[in-house]
Amino acid sequence: MRTLLEIEEAISRLPAESQAQLIKDMPALCPDAFRRDGWEEILGNGAPRAGFSELLDQVDAEYRQAPERFRVLNEDRLGDKP
Repeated sequence: MRTLLEIEEAISRLPAESQAQLIKDMPALCPDAFRRDGWEEILGNGAPRAGFSELLDQVDAEYRQAPERFRVLNEDRLGDKP
Protein backbone atom coordinates (compact mmCIF):
# COMPACT_ATOMS: atom_id res chain seq x y z
CA MET A 1 0.00 0.00 0.00
CA ARG A 2 2.82 2.39 0.79
CA THR A 3 4.27 1.95 -2.70
CA LEU A 4 0.94 2.87 -4.29
CA LEU A 5 0.74 6.04 -2.18
CA GLU A 6 4.30 6.93 -3.16
CA ILE A 7 3.42 6.46 -6.83
CA GLU A 8 0.31 8.64 -6.49
CA GLU A 9 2.33 11.36 -4.73
CA ALA A 10 5.05 11.22 -7.40
CA ILE A 11 2.48 11.52 -10.19
CA SER A 12 0.83 14.50 -8.49
CA ARG A 13 4.21 16.29 -8.43
CA LEU A 14 4.81 15.81 -12.16
CA PRO A 15 4.42 18.83 -14.44
CA ALA A 16 1.16 18.88 -16.41
CA GLU A 17 2.97 17.95 -19.64
CA SER A 18 4.50 14.87 -18.01
CA GLN A 19 1.14 13.86 -16.52
CA ALA A 20 -0.42 14.12 -20.00
CA GLN A 21 2.34 11.91 -21.42
CA LEU A 22 1.78 9.39 -18.62
CA ILE A 23 -1.93 9.26 -19.44
CA LYS A 24 -1.08 8.67 -23.09
CA ASP A 25 1.37 5.90 -22.18
CA MET A 26 -0.81 4.23 -19.53
CA PRO A 27 -2.23 1.49 -21.79
CA ALA A 28 1.29 0.38 -22.74
CA LEU A 29 2.42 0.48 -19.10
CA CYS A 30 -0.54 -1.61 -17.90
CA PRO A 31 -1.54 -3.73 -20.90
CA ASP A 32 -3.62 -6.15 -18.82
CA ALA A 33 -5.76 -3.32 -17.48
CA PHE A 34 -6.44 -1.66 -20.86
CA ARG A 35 -7.75 -3.28 -23.96
CA ARG A 36 -6.22 -2.05 -27.17
CA ASP A 37 -9.10 0.39 -27.66
CA GLY A 38 -9.44 1.14 -23.93
CA TRP A 39 -9.30 4.94 -24.15
CA GLU A 40 -11.75 5.01 -27.05
CA GLU A 41 -14.15 2.92 -24.99
CA ILE A 42 -13.81 5.29 -22.04
CA LEU A 43 -14.26 8.40 -24.18
CA GLY A 44 -17.13 6.97 -26.21
CA ASN A 45 -19.10 5.23 -23.47
CA GLY A 46 -21.70 7.99 -23.10
CA ALA A 47 -21.47 8.12 -19.30
CA PRO A 48 -22.76 11.41 -17.88
CA ARG A 49 -20.08 13.96 -17.12
CA ALA A 50 -21.79 16.57 -14.99
CA GLY A 51 -18.80 18.91 -14.75
CA PHE A 52 -18.29 18.98 -18.50
CA SER A 53 -22.01 19.45 -19.16
CA GLU A 54 -22.07 22.33 -16.67
CA LEU A 55 -19.13 23.98 -18.43
CA LEU A 56 -20.82 23.68 -21.82
CA ASP A 57 -24.05 25.11 -20.40
CA GLN A 58 -22.08 28.07 -19.04
CA VAL A 59 -20.38 28.72 -22.39
CA ASP A 60 -23.73 28.41 -24.17
CA ALA A 61 -25.28 30.98 -21.83
CA GLU A 62 -22.35 33.36 -22.36
CA TYR A 63 -22.69 32.96 -26.12
CA ARG A 64 -26.40 33.77 -26.02
CA GLN A 65 -25.65 36.95 -24.05
CA ALA A 66 -22.77 38.19 -26.23
CA PRO A 67 -22.14 36.14 -29.39
CA GLU A 68 -19.80 38.83 -30.74
CA ARG A 69 -17.25 37.88 -28.07
CA PHE A 70 -16.78 34.48 -29.71
CA ARG A 71 -14.51 33.95 -32.70
CA VAL A 72 -15.94 32.36 -35.80
CA LEU A 73 -13.97 29.54 -37.39
CA ASN A 74 -14.33 28.71 -41.04
CA GLU A 75 -12.30 27.11 -43.83
CA ASP A 76 -10.56 30.39 -44.70
CA ARG A 77 -9.31 30.93 -41.15
CA LEU A 78 -8.16 27.34 -40.81
CA GLY A 79 -6.40 27.36 -44.18
CA ASP A 80 -3.41 29.26 -42.79
CA LYS A 81 -2.63 26.60 -40.21
CA PRO A 82 -0.13 23.86 -41.06
